[in-house]
Amino acid sequence: MEALNNILTLINEPVIQFFLWVAVLFVIASIFVDRRLSFWISSVGATYFWVKSQDPKVALKAWLVVLTVFAVVLFLKYIFNLNVVLLLKGKKRCPMCCEEAYRKAKVCPHCHYRFSSETDECKS
Repeated sequence: MEALNNILTLINEPVIQFFLWVAVLFVIASIFVDRRLSFWISSVGATYFWVKSQDPKVALKAWLVVLTVFAVVLFLKYIFNLNVVLLLKGKKRCPMCCEEAYRKAKVCPHCHYRFSSETDECKS
């Protein structure tokens, strides 16, 4: 019961409600168009409707959260040469063919490159 009350309290936060609207619009848009376009449709649409009917500061806070996450991912990628998306998927990139392989793989399943203990970046 305590967990349900915590979830309800969290859902009543306006920033969380904004992200839920984005998610709902994304699901609806992805039925009709591809994923990249539905991301933009849901993001711009939710922001537009939220600013028209609710507090514009909430949309600004939500976009600051998104931009902060984006900045952290770019910082990790370009400063520390760490691909967060591949790390979360449990994969690494082959330095010869640039295809994804599982992190524990010793040989690339695509080009049969033997991974060393330290994997370099893609050569292309």
